[in-house]
Amino acid sequence: MKPKVEYLGIDIGGAHIKIVCLNIKKEVCYVGYKQCPLWKGIENLKREIKFINSLITNKNNKCCITMTGELCDIFKNRRSGAKEIIKVCKLINCRKFYYTKLDEMFTSRPKFDEIISMNWHSIGKLSEKKVKNAILIDFGSTTTDLICIKNGQMKYESSDDFGRINNSELLYTGFMRTPLFAITPYINYIKKRIKLIPENFSNTSDIYRIKKEIKKNFDIDNTLDNRSKTLESSMQRVSRSLGFDFKKEDQRLIKKISEEISNIQLKEIAKKIFEMMKTYGLKKNTSIIISGIGQDVLINFLKSRKKTVLSLANFIKGRNRKLNKIATYHAPALSIAILLADSK
Repeated sequence: MKPKVEYLGIDIGGAHIKIVCLNIKKEVCYVGYKQCPLWKGIENLKREIKFINSLITNKNNKCCITMTGELCDIFKNRRSGAKEIIKVCKLINCRKFYYTKLDEMFTSRPKFDEIISMNWHSIGKLSEKKVKNAILIDFGSTTTDLICIKNGQMKYESSDDFGRINNSELLYTGFMRTPLFAITPYINYIKKRIKLIPENFSNTSDIYRIKKEIKKNFDIDNTLDNRSKTLESSMQRVSRSLGFDFKKEDQRLIKKISEEISNIQLKEIAKKIFEMMKTYGLKKNTSIIISGIGQDVLINFLKSRKKTVLSLANFIKGRNRKLNKIATYHAPALSIAILLADSK
């Protein structure tokens, strides 16, 4: 049955498109997460716009768009990328649609430089209405965003990618698409230092597959060798990153190495969380609110260290709790849909 959509939040990335729809009661009624390899060509986005139009109930539906896809190197630069994405988005069959913008939140007449890579900002603006003090973490497929809420207001040192990367408000580490050598150049195992080859042989989706921590509906990307997503194939890719061919007797070793690489990644995120708390003068027991497709793994990791951790789903209204939780895996799209609904 087709959902009765009133508001759409769309997050256009370089590899995926995330769609969250609300009904007239402002409750989540649809969540979509699809491959959209924008880095391979703008035609992939045009195809997904056709799908979005199939969700629209009538032309009075309202739509808001946020993006990071302008980063793709098929574009001359970010500004031209944003310009091309906006041009395609005009094909959406809504009479009113908006783009996320720093400070003002929404604009129907975007200036390209004002809307580039603003998807993180919507999570903060939504959370200002929900909590007084918190650190927000969006652990996605490619990146991790860290946002501070202090005294009911979002705090940040930078709003652009360059500044956010260099003050650790944006970490280029993700649950699915990060090459293993980008997490660590080596690991320690049984009193030995084991080096990882700095080549795109395997990524974090392999280690989380090995750990059985990926939900199948999130495992939508091609593998780095274009082979299967079985446990054995994932172990073969990790072995290739270590410089040897996988044999069945290596399973225990690969599982241990995958566990260690995961711990290194999660410890680095945790380290940046507590650095942010210190930077903004928040107490050590300040709540940590987590979203993104890697949220369950990060929540369990932090809870095991006795931290106060919640899913963003705890703050989303609506009767369908399961769908609300699914929507928080795509927090920017969810946030802009709710903020758009509440602004009218």
